[in-house]
Amino acid sequence: MVNSRPEHSSLIGILKLDRPTELSFGELYTWIIWQFPKPKGDGMCGAVRPPIAKHTWYPALIRQEEKIVSVHGHLKQEFSSAKEAADWMDKN
Repeated sequence: MVNSRPEHSSLIGILKLDRPTELSFGELYTWIIWQFPKPKGDGMCGAVRPPIAKHTWYPALIRQEEKIVSVHGHLKQEFSSAKEAADWMDKN
């Protein structure tokens, strides 16, 4: 199942509603990736958002070596800043 909220209309078919969505670096080519991730487990906790004006940020676990990002677009909570989303990722 995909996120069908109106603000996510361009993301239909990409983000899942029930779990994090794993996307390759290539699939995130046009997305904005926060520049200050912190180490967490086997990756870096950070935040990403699509290139849509005033769009919410998504917490993300960035696995550099695998070139994969787990995007937490299934959360009901919205994050107005990259730092807020990354802090959530760091704590969870």
